[in-house]
Amino acid sequence: MGQNADPQVIAQFGLYPDKDLQLYVNQIGQDLVSSLSNPEFDDYFFKVVDSPQINAFALPGGYIYVTRGILAVMNNEAELAGVLGHEIGHVVNHHGAEQMVRSIGAQILAIGGAIASPKNAGPWLAVSTQLFTTINMGYGREAELESDAHGLMNAYEAGYDPKSAINFFRTLRQQEIMSGQSYHSFQATHPDTKIRIIKGDSLADTINNRGNKVTKKNRDNFLRKIDGLIYGGKRHSKDRREYKPEYIDIYEVKAGETFNSIAVKELNEPQQDLDIAILNGMRLEDKLEPGTLLKLVRKGKPENHKILDLKPDLARNKMKKKRELNFTFSD
Repeated sequence: MGQNADPQVIAQFGLYPDKDLQLYVNQIGQDLVSSLSNPEFDDYFFKVVDSPQINAFALPGGYIYVTRGILAVMNNEAELAGVLGHEIGHVVNHHGAEQMVRSIGAQILAIGGAIASPKNAGPWLAVSTQLFTTINMGYGREAELESDAHGLMNAYEAGYDPKSAINFFRTLRQQEIMSGQSYHSFQATHPDTKIRIIKGDSLADTINNRGNKVTKKNRDNFLRKIDGLIYGGKRHSKDRREYKPEYIDIYEVKAGETFNSIAVKELNEPQQDLDIAILNGMRLEDKLEPGTLLKLVRKGKPENHKILDLKPDLARNKMKKKRELNFTFSD
């Protein structure tokens, strides 16, 4: 089912044209899948789509997507692992398939062999489009809580700090309050975001205390991977509106600097100090240590920016739980 809906997702958003970032996100996803005792599917596909929306979602069959918008508000690799683990949870627990049957089951029965028959491509496209729309709205209380728990445990088993995922939810909540834009998993009427954070925080503590494992966040590595990431802008591939280009620049803190002094010196906008703190998952009063890496949103395009045509060519590897993403680039 996800295989048939995947082209519709790519057509709507486009793939983000950064091969290194695509391979990086895919590798984190594959590591998470490899840590599962029962992944349900042999192959998983992790893709970054070219959308400023703060979003991540999964389609039945192991197709998982994150937007460049959600990567921009993350602050370490463990946060990425938590979000990917959450979406993997939807796949292994068949939440998408169940949602699909509840919402559009009659249409699936009506077109019967659409997957196998080319003449039914039109009806299947309509179902795939509705499938994506339905799943993107979230799954409801029980499914989201189940995937929250799965994401925390999956991240931990892969070696990541599960507390980072909860910290990310807090940052995300602050972003939502400021922008009015919701991550799809928070769109379901239940559970309340505060309840999810409280429950997740408690579960993360339990996991850490029980496992007694040394975990990682990989903050600097993650930030370097998103250096130059396009920020804001076109909401989908067919958006024809004009936007002033902005991008994420990774800045190294100097001795004695504060959020306000950085906002003045680097952006010439002292009122941006709070925005910088929130974007980096910090508080305005936090003391900045020399050498700390911070995300800044700069106007214009990064120096190494190239507009590339990214065409996915997913090469199947027969070895279980291993997959490489191959991309063709053209200037």
